[in-house]
Amino acid sequence: MVTAAVKAITITPTLTFSGTTAYCSVSIIEIGKNIEATLELWQGTTLVDSWSSSATSYLVISKNHSAISGLSYTLKVSGTIDGVPFLGNSVVKVC
Repeated sequence: MVTAAVKAITITPTLTFSGTTAYCSVSIIEIGKNIEATLELWQGTTLVDSWSSSATSYLVISKNHSAISGLSYTLKVSGTIDGVPFLGNSVVKVC
């Protein structure tokens, strides 16, 4: 029996709050690959901010945005790795 090694792309989005500031970040690791990503912060169905960047092998986007206490926010990440589209898991939290 022959088994193939499964190669996983590591995509880690993080959303935290300090008072009314949302701290948004994502790290993406895919050694030797060209990575392009966009991080989006949503409040309900409204896009409140987005950030894009690119790198090879390891990409980090880390930004912040003002938030409103008691409201729910969603952090989304998407992009391409060597031209192949990806969509990361979303993070949903209340400020």
